[in-house]
Amino acid sequence: MPKKIVKVVTVTGADDSIRPEDLIPIAQEFPFVEFGVLLSKKQQGRNRFPSEEWLDKLAALKLVQKENLTLSGHICGRWVKELCLGETNFFEDFGPTWGMFNRFQLNFHAEPHPVDQKKLAGIIRQCFALRPVIFQLDDVNDNLFYAMLWQARSILSLFDVSHGAGILPKSWPRQVDQYCGYAGGLSPDNLAGEMERIVRVTIGQIWIDAETRLRSDNDKLFDLAKVRRFLAAAKPWVIGA
Repeated sequence: MPKKIVKVVTVTGADDSIRPEDLIPIAQEFPFVEFGVLLSKKQQGRNRFPSEEWLDKLAALKLVQKENLTLSGHICGRWVKELCLGETNFFEDFGPTWGMFNRFQLNFHAEPHPVDQKKLAGIIRQCFALRPVIFQLDDVNDNLFYAMLWQARSILSLFDVSHGAGILPKSWPRQVDQYCGYAGGLSPDNLAGEMERIVRVTIGQIWIDAETRLRSDNDKLFDLAKVRRFLAAAKPWVIGA
């Protein structure tokens, strides 16, 4: 019997290739799903990054409130660099729709980021309104997570050395003594085998996240059939499912 250790399954990359309302039946079928939405000032409207119009429609439909959709905002690019330096342009540029998200993730993409730790901690405590903020452990910026862990509440870690390339790691890192996530190369076809590997290095609850291998082969579509297959493959490990 699979060991039920997964609390949330994140599927990342919903974009303009689908309608926001297409997420509803998936959430109804798989209540443990979290939709990861990539947020970038420069990339908005491109593959994987929903346009401002798409996000506005998502907010206008009030799917979070009416349909209990769970969303996480995965912040990328310039917005992450600015946040790390203590600038709050993200909140000003993105507007009020940022409030749709239950938690946020800072995507470093394996690039070293200059950081003002005191200012970043202040932003996490004040501007994110105690929503959890996820730091990627990508073998480049890991020290930032451990430094911030002592300065701000609601800090979580995501083991991800794939950097968005959909590449499986040679080995999964051992879980620290807190709730954390695992990502990098997970797919509907390999999840069962990879979960057996992940179970061996975990000591408590986790979440898992997939992105690249939920796309069409040409990367233009957020493939809802693959999303369903991934969630179905994950279900045996999900707590309460």
